[in-house]
Amino acid sequence: MTVYYETENRAGILFSLVGSAWHDVFRLCAMNSAITILIYQLRERDVFNLAINAKGHTFLLFLVSFLVIERLNISVHQFYAARNDVNVMYSSARRLASKVAAYTRDEAGDKAQQYRNLIMRRLLVLLGSSTYIVQDKALSIAVIEGESVEGHKREHIKKRAPVHDDSLSSENDPLLRDKGLRHSVKTLLELKDPMILSINLHAAIVDHAKYLDKPMLIQHEMDLAQELNSYINAYHTLTQMSSAPFPFPLLQMSFTITDVWLHTLPFALASTIENGYVCALIVFFIHFGFAGINAVSNEIMHPTGADPNDFEMDSYRDRTARGIQGDLSTRWTNLNDRDESSGNNITDDFWIQMTGQDMNNHPSRKPLL
Repeated sequence: MTVYYETENRAGILFSLVGSAWHDVFRLCAMNSAITILIYQLRERDVFNLAINAKGHTFLLFLVSFLVIERLNISVHQFYAARNDVNVMYSSARRLASKVAAYTRDEAGDKAQQYRNLIMRRLLVLLGSSTYIVQDKALSIAVIEGESVEGHKREHIKKRAPVHDDSLSSENDPLLRDKGLRHSVKTLLELKDPMILSINLHAAIVDHAKYLDKPMLIQHEMDLAQELNSYINAYHTLTQMSSAPFPFPLLQMSFTITDVWLHTLPFALASTIENGYVCALIVFFIHFGFAGINAVSNEIMHPTGADPNDFEMDSYRDRTARGIQGDLSTRWTNLNDRDESSGNNITDDFWIQMTGQDMNNHPSRKPLL
């Protein structure tokens, strides 16, 4: 899901827990504050003085800040790049369907509708399979590394619903009728390699001469192929982001140095701040700042997943699929075509529905001054 908000509602933003980093860092912040109070209590009771010199800690702050902010910058850049690729993927699919409808608008025969139905079916299967893969990191890695989607598909089915292999091929199995598992398991059963699906779709596009009385112009055929190419390019970019989001050595170094610095922060501040409770409060918010930024980086690193701040991929897929079905399930008609049921022009019917007035009040019927 995507968290929507109003910037004017500052209180709502401050106290909202949906999509917030508080879930990930609050316990660690509270623990570090508790350690801070313990350090002061031990020193005040002359048990042990755990305070350390803060100078070294201050120098290390520059390196910690650089690593945390640099990782956030990379994550934000990748987030917006992924958003662009998601837009390209779904808009290319919809444009392909719309162009097929437009290029075959003069074909009213049954074979022409068979062609539109063929494009629609293959495009919908491609849309569903590619959406599922980019949402799953394991499947994305398998695709990038050239592994078979089929093997991973069966593993995913077993994870979601541990049943015997023989029952996976039957849609009458009780598992598929279960309300909680029906959609996910059935989607996995229909999952195919998007590259193979794109080849099948391309083959259907170039077969237009077998279905249409008047074959498409070569420019139109190339235009459809370009839309399919844009879709596949965006899909591959999204799988690459899922499989290799951030260089591991840099991530390991960032986590190590940041964690060491944050958990030794109470010992350094204890040598410079007299009041233990004030120090605990400062430690809490410093820890929240650095750990919270790391949590945000983790959250948006894979924006096609299922986290609260990720893209609503299923919703995008469903809306695009409905648009594709609307474009190709029947022959597309020009706005100037006559509607046989009413005898009116389609634009005339739209005027009547929107205004509730008859055509005598249409601006085009009024005399010019």
